[in-house]
Amino acid sequence: MSIFDSVSNMVSQASGAGDHAAVAGGLLEHLGGAGGVASLIQTMHQNGAGGLVQQWANGQTQSTDPNAIEQAVGGSGLIDSIAQRTGMSPTAVKVGLATVLPLIVSHLTANGHVTTDGQATGNPAPETGSLLQSVLGKLL
Repeated sequence: MSIFDSVSNMVSQASGAGDHAAVAGGLLEHLGGAGGVASLIQTMHQNGAGGLVQQWANGQTQSTDPNAIEQAVGGSGLIDSIAQRTGMSPTAVKVGLATVLPLIVSHLTANGHVTTDGQATGNPAPETGSLLQSVLGKLL
């Protein structure tokens, strides 16, 4: 069973958060853990979105403008990859990322798994299930 399938099962009873949860699962499946998030943070810095990363690391995890997300991850193929994994439109994926990406980056930076400049710290990455549980707990 893939991460996406696990997430879908976890939120099948929840209303309203299903799309965000599917995006979270697709994101984590695409990135493969903290190392992938570190790489994504580096991409965001290269695209001029280091300020967003810093805000999220400081706990400001409210939803972000989907267009800012698109610019921040531009060139990474992330949106299309998640859309393909989830069967969602790229627009729906951007909206979902605008909600879940701040939560994931905040969790991984606050717990010392990656730095705000996109460096893996060597701390063991959280188990994907616990990371998803943390993110979904904030969504549901």
